[in-house]
Amino acid sequence: MIVGGGPAGLSAALVLGRARRRVLVVDAGRPANRVSRVVGGLLGHSDSPAALRRNGLRQLRELPTVDVIEGEALDAKLEDGGVSVAVARPSGVWNLRARALLLANGLNYEPPAIPGAESLWGRSVFHCAFCDGWEVADRPIAMHARGASGARLALLLRGWSDDVLLCTDGPDELSDDDRERLAAAGVRIRTERVARLESRRRRLTQIVFEEGEPEARDALFVRPRRTQPSEIAERLGIELDDHELIPADQSGRTELPGVYVAGDASAEVRSVAIAIGSGSRVGIAMAADLIVDRLATHA
Repeated sequence: MIVGGGPAGLSAALVLGRARRRVLVVDAGRPANRVSRVVGGLLGHSDSPAALRRNGLRQLRELPTVDVIEGEALDAKLEDGGVSVAVARPSGVWNLRARALLLANGLNYEPPAIPGAESLWGRSVFHCAFCDGWEVADRPIAMHARGASGARLALLLRGWSDDVLLCTDGPDELSDDDRERLAAAGVRIRTERVARLESRRRRLTQIVFEEGEPEARDALFVRPRRTQPSEIAERLGIELDDHELIPADQSGRTELPGVYVAGDASAEVRSVAIAIGSGSRVGIAMAADLIVDRLATHA
């Protein structure tokens, strides 16, 4: 069973299905990138997230061993030789059992509580320069962050624009060295509290501060709070790491037998391309484990 029908989950399902494993994908239908217009930086594709998902589901329909259902995993527990999962569906709660479980439920991304940001999320308020920097290149852009990590992120944005503003929204928490590096790179700093974002046709036009003049900007990059959208890992007894991620080895195996993780739920670096690769890699590990274990059991 795969919990999550995003890029990682569908990629793993494709690998497992082609390996002739019976696969059930349970998808709640709330992808984190649903507000994005395009999938940036994915080789061979410039589709919207919805179009990419439709194409993936079309591929899976060609595999008689794969089923995709709408539902939300509520609870899970280990049982002898497998995992049982309670799934809420429109018709009621189903109690399902699988030999192995893949957690590919992604992450929730919560942007800072800046008035006006929510309606611009994924359109001109972003969290990943590598995903969306190309679309706003050579325009006036800003970074909402503070401290050493904020300085580094603002310097990173200089790869896309010569006009970068660091908004610390209060005390900057910068070292003298950070300020010197930012100044040398031509990055300006505003420490005033951000009052709101103003926009036109869902496009950022300017950042308004509680004091001082507003700043005309075409895009704002932020550091969102990231949380697991499901409590399944914790209900299974898996302790999340300091970054709210599910710990696993390079093949996606968690500390629990038969429980795997792929995609953003365990990735330090996140993008659709990385999620697809993660799903494929973990799908291979799962298929190999399932095939060898079954052969060993019947030997």
